[in-house]
Amino acid sequence: PLPQRDGVDPVRVRLPAGGPGTTVRDHLVRRLAADPARIDAMFAAGEIVGADALPVPADTPYAPGLCVWFHRDMPDEAPVPFPLTVVHHDEHIVVVDKPHFLATTPRGSHIRQTALARIRHDLGLPELTAAHRLDRLTAGLVLFVVRPEERGAYQTLFRDRLVHKEYEAVAPHDPSL
Repeated sequence: PLPQRDGVDPVRVRLPAGGPGTTVRDHLVRRLAADPARIDAMFAAGEIVGADALPVPADTPYAPGLCVWFHRDMPDEAPVPFPLTVVHHDEHIVVVDKPHFLATTPRGSHIRQTALARIRHDLGLPELTAAHRLDRLTAGLVLFVVRPEERGAYQTLFRDRLVHKEYEAVAPHDPSL
């Protein structure tokens, strides 16, 4: 119910059966690692919404299975100054050359400075998803899938090891080794 911001999806929280809290606000305060005042400000600003995209009042009774969406505050991220180069782009896939120090997908303190967020934003493809990932410190080709319904087929190729990956390490030569 909320659009992406800078190529990053909103957070969805589903209230579990028997979860803590008597209201949605109480549950989010207990569950999220955020200042309760910040959560209250998000409710007051109408930034926490339901499936209908309408703001959820803070005093909404806790209901197992209820889902709410919001955009989390983005951490300060040092820009990764290396380009993300598109190697191939068609109606099914996008292949990029991911530089060192750029995470593949948003996680932890790396949100906007990720290959997925940057390429979604740059190409205007909000549904783009990664078929696999490379570690943040590893550079190389990453395959993204344009159509969500095709993601599973591409991921299966990696899972079943039908995609051959080759890694190359570049280091100074030491003839004594």
